[in-house]
Amino acid sequence: MENQTSHQLSNELVSFTINHKPNCVVELSVTASSQLVKNAYDKAIKAVARETTIPGFRKGKAPDELIQKNFKPAIEKRWEQTIGEEAFAECNRLSKATPLTQDSRINFKMKSHSMDSGAEMTFQYESEPQVPEIDLSKISLENVAKEEVSAEKVEDILNRIRLFFCKWDDVTSRAAEAGDFAFVDLDLIEDDKESRVFTNTRLEIKDPTMAKWMRDLVIGMEIGETKEGFSEVDADASDEDKENFKPKKVKIRLNGIQSATLPPVDDELAKKVGAESAEIMKARLKVLIGKQLEEAQRNEYREQMSHLLLEQTSFDVPGSLLYTEIQHRSKQLFGSNSFKKKYETLSEDEKKEEFKKVETQAKDALKLFYICKKILTDNNIQITSKDINQEIETPLDAMFADRELANPNKTEEEKNLLMSRILLSKAQDFIIDKLAGGKSNF
Repeated sequence: MENQTSHQLSNELVSFTINHKPNCVVELSVTASSQLVKNAYDKAIKAVARETTIPGFRKGKAPDELIQKNFKPAIEKRWEQTIGEEAFAECNRLSKATPLTQDSRINFKMKSHSMDSGAEMTFQYESEPQVPEIDLSKISLENVAKEEVSAEKVEDILNRIRLFFCKWDDVTSRAAEAGDFAFVDLDLIEDDKESRVFTNTRLEIKDPTMAKWMRDLVIGMEIGETKEGFSEVDADASDEDKENFKPKKVKIRLNGIQSATLPPVDDELAKKVGAESAEIMKARLKVLIGKQLEEAQRNEYREQMSHLLLEQTSFDVPGSLLYTEIQHRSKQLFGSNSFKKKYETLSEDEKKEEFKKVETQAKDALKLFYICKKILTDNNIQITSKDINQEIETPLDAMFADRELANPNKTEEEKNLLMSRILLSKAQDFIIDKLAGGKSNF
């Protein structure tokens, strides 16, 4: 929670103090001039006149004296409302502490008002965060090496293309062997209760498509056979993964076996994916893989940038948005059966720690959004419809496309999520390139 701050602003119509309270709550203590109050009174009379009828006069055409005489309570109510509206508009013109959204609730309290003395009033509402300036001199990125396009990577993608256009044959006369494609069900067994992980999924019996522990179970199984065993951590897993890994009891059922006859890598195959020849297809693959590896490198820099931006800045986020973000993240967590089971085993203190983690993650996500929004605004960087769409020209392009960007039928929610994602990446990329002196490291 940030410290409370206040400052004063004024013009010929209003003078006011802005008090910034925790969770982006703003309180304005406003003094309106007698001129503003008098102007508001005239507007109130005209507004009431438009809404009322006096015999002998067309609606809105009755003299002000008659309106004042016959509708004094209505005028008084509208006058107070108009003073508030006019004063608040002036305050907004002078300050940047505007309401969070157009629909934000504004608590208004009139303390006093008169033609001679003007008016005293307060406003309280939720505003956007006050994001501090970013000091680039305090940001330093660790170098991330870019992975090179290897012959193995090209070959791997070629094999995926060949698999897509292969001829499938059912195998019924023997047990599963390495290199086959197995259709399997996988169940997790906990406390003698089974929970389905996936159903009738086709997996190639080879590394790395299928984990070693699963290969050891599946090889030699007959169609319709079921086996139980335990999951194991991969030998090449990181030390952290090995430390955190917990073996789980599983049950596997083999539903079917297929073998694949792959087509040759020739011009005919190339034309199926939108290339004129096999050589052009291979060259295009190298380019696409290169871009994919560049994006992977860029994402590692973005991840560093996110942490550094959060470390350097300290400010509050709106309480209503934080609450909504926490609810959203909690809903996602409890949508996972494994998390629900884990949560049920936690002590009360451990549950509180889990909630603190969610709260921290939610707050960091909102802070990063507003930091990046400020970077784009300060540097006049726009997000256009082109940024959230990706055109696909060939099947080869589709293999490497961003599915969210390439989706031609995005819902409004999906568009909004993409806009947020692009906002973050554009701002982070701007700072990354600026740190590189305007010369890209990619």
